[in-house]
Amino acid sequence: MGFLDKLRQLLGGSTTGGASASDSTGLWFHFRCKRCGSMVRIRVDRRNDLNREDDGPGALVLRKEVMDDSCFQLMQAEIWLDNSYNVVSSDVSGGELVTEEAYRAATEDEPPA
Repeated sequence: MGFLDKLRQLLGGSTTGGASASDSTGLWFHFRCKRCGSMVRIRVDRRNDLNREDDGPGALVLRKEVMDDSCFQLMQAEIWLDNSYNVVSSDVSGGELVTEEAYRAATEDEPPA
């Protein structure tokens, strides 16, 4: 366990990754880089990162640039959500949106950083 993991544990944060009971404003998204296959996990704040728009497939939109830590490929994501924060549609250039299960399966074999 690294220093930051110990600090998170002391402060009550989660080291496993899912949304914890104390993180009621966070949404987690998982991406796979098309160039190197590296997986990336990001946290989105519902209060600040989402925009309400009327002219799209959903009520809320997230526009985010995501970079992996292997080949440093920049992925540009546009993810539309409904009012219950369910993904309605997604477009990710340079990568793809993946499920949490796919992310966990791909990263459980990796050695800890």
